[in-house]
Amino acid sequence: MTTYNLPLVGQSAADAGPTHDGVLEATGLGKSYGAGPAAREVLKDVNFRLGRGEFVCIVGHSGTGKTTLLRCLAGLMAPTSGEVRFEGAKVTEPPRGLAVVFQDYSRSLLPWMTVTKNIELPLQGKGISSAERRSLVANVLDAVGLSVHAAKLPHELSGGMQQRVAIARALAYRPEVLIMDEPFASVDAQTRADLEDLTLKLRREFAASVVLVTHDVDEAVYLGDQVVVLGGSPARVRRIETTGLGPDRDQIETKALPQFTDIRARVLREIRAQTQPTIEGENP
Repeated sequence: MTTYNLPLVGQSAADAGPTHDGVLEATGLGKSYGAGPAAREVLKDVNFRLGRGEFVCIVGHSGTGKTTLLRCLAGLMAPTSGEVRFEGAKVTEPPRGLAVVFQDYSRSLLPWMTVTKNIELPLQGKGISSAERRSLVANVLDAVGLSVHAAKLPHELSGGMQQRVAIARALAYRPEVLIMDEPFASVDAQTRADLEDLTLKLRREFAASVVLVTHDVDEAVYLGDQVVVLGGSPARVRRIETTGLGPDRDQIETKALPQFTDIRARVLREIRAQTQPTIEGENP
């Protein structure tokens, strides 16, 4: 069994790095769709560890099982084999200390509710007072720069602003782990860059551990402490890159660093190795 444990760099969450505590772990994770001879094995023997305060990005070619892995990690889908543990407890449903931000923000927001009501909705089942809920909502709205839009409906906001609402709603829940599934794929390039920087800022302020699935290698290297490459059929962890870029990152300066371009090149080579035709029938 091949085991990849993410290398931990030993920084505190306040420094935008992990501690040595594993908050979310998958062991021998496998997932198949269907049954019997027609079953399709998507993931096999995936071993994954997210350190407390760590930001991990998962990349891979289209259809490799990234979202399937994310759904298993979040407790939204049961694995066929292996297990996921959150804070040491086996995951059989979405844990209370975990929040998910989906790609399709337009469908995740309730169109008849204001921004404030959309953010407040998940808090109503946590047993906290209405005054505390209002305080939490005000805090996250300020953090994502949407305080002046609190009374608007989702359709009155741009796509990037709607995704900010979705992120604010997840953060208001005060999760230990924030899982993000292609969260910026549906916005333009400049808005995407702004949301990436906002995510880094919020990660520092709220000290959450983050797992982000993306097709964008530049995004993965820019955001992540670690970049995990999935590949093969069924998919396994093929490579893990520690970025070492530190907590202070800039869209221009960081992406111009030789360290950034070297990591980007290694990740791209690994992804391409998983998609190119095999030689003499051998697996890449």
